[in-house]
Amino acid sequence: MTQSRPDFSDNMKQPNDKESRYCTRCARALKACLCEYIQHVPHLAPLHILQHPNEVAHPKGTAALLAASLSHARIHVGEHFADADWLNALLADPKVQCYLLWPDDEALTLAQVREGRGQAREVHFILLDGTWRKAYRMLHSNPALLGLPRITLGAMAGQYSIRKKPFPEALSTLEAGYHLLSQWEGEPERFAPLMNLFTELNRQWHDFAQGRRA
Repeated sequence: MTQSRPDFSDNMKQPNDKESRYCTRCARALKACLCEYIQHVPHLAPLHILQHPNEVAHPKGTAALLAASLSHARIHVGEHFADADWLNALLADPKVQCYLLWPDDEALTLAQVREGRGQAREVHFILLDGTWRKAYRMLHSNPALLGLPRITLGAMAGQYSIRKKPFPEALSTLEAGYHLLSQWEGEPERFAPLMNLFTELNRQWHDFAQGRRA
């Protein structure tokens, strides 16, 4: 069973319900809201973020921040997507070619994708949002995802300093989205607000940790 979260747009505001403690836009506690650092970033290639349910309310998660920043990004929550009509329709669309961001020995670089791209097909990217162990289980629980061509961003050190990483090159979903779109669309400066937001998230958590130790 899957659940799609609504599109995040600039006109979404914090809840009027005084009893609510969470922002409807960045999905963070109101006292830790980062909406003032979110900038709308236009882009061409749609992003589909498949989010493990454990990540939905995780305070250190970054998928909601990425989706709130981008014009064509959507979060779909679940572990099993075999019955997801939206995904089945997308994969069956002859005008669309989907690529899964999953670095392995068979993964293509974005340069290779660009060279072999059919001009008539629109490129969509799929990202898995979860710990590496959970993302691996999601991948292998969904044959349709296993059959997708995979892409890699190349070796780069992740800056996700507030959460334990399984290896140095592991990236947060927000970092992955930044590097993916920057490399694909060739304008890193346009996507700089994503990394500025990511830097602020890290700073906020480090300040909080230092305050607790003080």
